[in-house]
Amino acid sequence: MEKKRFGTFAGVFTPTTLTILGVIMYIRQPWVVGNAGVLGALTIISIAVAITMTTALSLSSITTNIR
Repeated sequence: MEKKRFGTFAGVFTPTTLTILGVIMYIRQPWVVGNAGVLGALTIISIAVAITMTTALSLSSITTNIR
C-alpha cells in the first residue's frame, strides 16, 4: 500500500497562504472593529484563530511524519 504524502499545494502553498491571511486579519484588527462592529470583529477574529490553529496543526503533522 502506498503512503499518502503532502504535495506542493497541500503541504506548502495552502498552510502558508492560511498563515498569511490569519496574520493580515490580526494586523487589520482596529479597522475591522471600526467597520464590522464588536460582534462582527469577534467572529472574524475567531475565524483567524481557526485558520492559524489549522495551519499550526498541519505543519506539526508534516514535521512529525518526515523521516
